[in-house]
Amino acid sequence: MENFDALLVTLGDQAYALPLLQIQEIRGWTNVSPLPNCDASCLGLLNLRGQVLAVLDARLLMGKPAPTPKPQDVIVVAMLENKPFGLLVDGVSDIISVEASNITRAETNEAWSSKLVDGVATIGDKLVPLISLQHIGGGQEPAAPALPAAA
Repeated sequence: MENFDALLVTLGDQAYALPLLQIQEIRGWTNVSPLPNCDASCLGLLNLRGQVLAVLDARLLMGKPAPTPKPQDVIVVAMLENKPFGLLVDGVSDIISVEASNITRAETNEAWSSKLVDGVATIGDKLVPLISLQHIGGGQEPAAPALPAAA
């Protein structure tokens, strides 16, 4: 049985999981250069060691209230098709490994299906949505399944 390794982040009072293999680094909040006429979830651009990357507010993307970024907020730098982008989150709490049998995926016609969520992991007595970086960072279908197939 295959495991799904994830980085747990918090958005408000909810935990979410990001695919660990797509995370490049975790850094503190840094002011970004805003862009005109961008989607509200795009906070702006950041120069990361000579590489320009967009920083998206994960709270807005997940339908949470998005207060002004604070120094204690965190930018998770993720990779999608060898290009980095940043996700602003309230915090990072853990690295976990979830067994495939503890992951549930929504069928297309289910009320809780969302392109932004690959599935839900049962961790103890909590349900943790698994964020789809493919849809957040590039709006593209994943080239291969991001999660192991359920047994």
